[in-house]
Amino acid sequence: MAYPSFEAAVAASHEALVAMANADPLPSLALWSRRAEAVLANPLGAPKRGFAMIEPEVRRVAAMFAGAAGPLEFEEVSRILTADLGCLIGIERMQARHVGRDGIVQNALRVTTVFQREDDGWRLVLRHADRVVA
Repeated sequence: MAYPSFEAAVAASHEALVAMANADPLPSLALWSRRAEAVLANPLGAPKRGFAMIEPEVRRVAAMFAGAAGPLEFEEVSRILTADLGCLIGIERMQARHVGRDGIVQNALRVTTVFQREDDGWRLVLRHADRVVA
């Protein structure tokens, strides 16, 4: 699904993260561009390029979670916005239960997210995340 504004796409991406923690990959998949240059680079494996590679990775990651244990906290570091491209850099923190693990895990990721305006609205074209140590 494309969004009419950058702000709407960002809000939807945050909602999609909570859905992922609840083992639901569909809101995240709806955000992604279907163009070949889309890239998902998460801390769980090699970068995936193009929706055909991104989709199974998003589904695999969602299946690792067993439920959100609190809201997403997002600390925005910077944003860059032009007429057709938007970039958001920040820290995502969320507590979640993981399949096969007892207790709640605190996830903290440093994330760069890029959206581009396509014919039908704003879509996700890059998500790069790595674990925050400090």
